Amino acid sequence: MRTKRTKGYIDETAKEFKIRSSQVQQVADSMFRFAAEIMSEGDRKLMDFADVRIMGWGVFRVKEGRRKHFQRINDGEKTRNKGDDGGS
Repeated sequence: MRTKRTKGYIDETAKEFKIRSSQVQQVADSMFRFAAEIMSEGDRKLMDFADVRIMGWGVFRVKEGRRKHFQRINDGEKTRNKGDDGGS
């Protein structure tokens, strides 16, 4: 959900460039979709995720809590695989 302030910026930009607000919204959201896409290509098994720097906005990275979540999943899979005797 957008704040009134953000919506105002979007509407102002759309008016200035004589385009639809939805087009401005798409452009504004595209950098965050790009960052999310790049980070999602990381390797959850090896815990290797790329950081993405967007000039003027900062560095985006996978949060530590999300890394811990993936590690718990990995540890659970290792435990299940150790308990698997290969058949019965």
